[in-house]
Amino acid sequence: MKRRLRIAAALALAVVSACSRPAVKRPAETAPTPIAAAPSAPSWTAAELRTLQSQLRGALGASALATSGVAIVDANGRPLFERRAATPMTPASTFKVLVGATALATLGPSFRFPTTFEAGADPQDGAIPGDLYLVGSGDPALTRDDLLAGVGALFHAGVREVHGAIVADASVFAGPEVNRGWDPDDLQYGFAAGTSALSLDQGTVEFHLVPSSVGAPAHIITRPPTTMVRTSGAVITSYTTLLSIERDPARNDFTFSGRIAAGAEQSFWRPVTQLALYAAGTARTMLRARGIQVDGGIGTGIAPLAPFVVWRHRSPPLSEIVQQMFLESNNHFAEQLLRAVGVTRGLGTGANGEAVERAVLARDGVPAEGLRVVDGSGLAPGDRIAPLTLALLLSRTAAEPVGRVFIAAFPRVGIEGTVKWRRLTDGRGRVRAKSGHIENVNALAGFVQTRRHGRVAFAILVNDPRADDGIVDQGINNALDTLARS
Repeated sequence: MKRRLRIAAALALAVVSACSRPAVKRPAETAPTPIAAAPSAPSWTAAELRTLQSQLRGALGASALATSGVAIVDANGRPLFERRAATPMTPASTFKVLVGATALATLGPSFRFPTTFEAGADPQDGAIPGDLYLVGSGDPALTRDDLLAGVGALFHAGVREVHGAIVADASVFAGPEVNRGWDPDDLQYGFAAGTSALSLDQGTVEFHLVPSSVGAPAHIITRPPTTMVRTSGAVITSYTTLLSIERDPARNDFTFSGRIAAGAEQSFWRPVTQLALYAAGTARTMLRARGIQVDGGIGTGIAPLAPFVVWRHRSPPLSEIVQQMFLESNNHFAEQLLRAVGVTRGLGTGANGEAVERAVLARDGVPAEGLRVVDGSGLAPGDRIAPLTLALLLSRTAAEPVGRVFIAAFPRVGIEGTVKWRRLTDGRGRVRAKSGHIENVNALAGFVQTRRHGRVAFAILVNDPRADDGIVDQGINNALDTLARS
């Protein structure tokens, strides 16, 4: 418990240090219009509001949209248009707006997640006398290259032996790795990787397949090299690609079958289980490959309360993490952040994360009736949130000190990220939003910079078997263009 409190304090203090990873690069295709409240802009007159609402009803007139949930509010949270706005609905990945806003509000945009190698004492004569601890705090962006850099740092510091084991300390998080509310069919894919205070490459392993001659087996290369992953079966080189990679539910045993097209190397990412132990085993492999002898095995545990820190890595700042989460709709980032905000209440659990989310909503006066938090990412079909809750959360967060960072994290609709393919006219460069798609759900939430009335926030949640019909997307696009030119 003391170990957990120490890391919790680190999270609460949001210590800032140099970042070893580049910032997320975004397209510069169109210079965006700043999304600003424009306090001097005139409010809608009664006649203007009637016209706007009539136009929006026309744009959102498709039958699937007629039963959707819509909430549009101005920069002060005053309603401009509502349709079933207080009805809790399945949000899909627009649910990431809630965890992103909560993380920025509680941890701060400059917060960085530390990951360390720690020992019980200062290494002497190139040897660590006991166990070497790999300690995680929930970094969503930690990669195998980061870990390899840590191994290199030990080597350059003169370490040549570890007389004990490699012990992974992920104790700051608790709870099951895999969310029980997720569709079991999703669990074989990288977008449904597990959650741990210590995870590499977003909880996945890469299988790089190199075709050979037609009719011969392809070469399967595991990245990073590790004894923690075992492969069996074969993929035959052919003229087309159709293959299967199945993992044993209880361990990291992967079975390959099928074929891959000749002449083109391909990579596939699959989630691993026992994430902390996997990281420890990968670290041991890397240490030995670098020429550092490790006498013991691997395990999980809690590092000493007053350790000697041999290496420290810090994640990119939280502002970049949230930006990348919105841009890519990254589920792993969202799940890590839900538990990370939970650490501010003592332990990184989903329940504590939910409690912090609800506290942020209550602090901002945002109604939360019907809110159901199954996960942080929106992958669970059981998540529920009202469109009005999302729209008011957007509006209130935009007005807070983190507002500029929060707004800038959203991708520009029609230009980048998961909203790149939406076709806007007046709204191009004036709309930033987060999309959401799972079966029978088509959702969008974000901001529009109007031409005369400043910033508005919106949430559109379509829960209908026809959610992905073209007429639905066109209706949403027309509504955004209508807002942009208002």
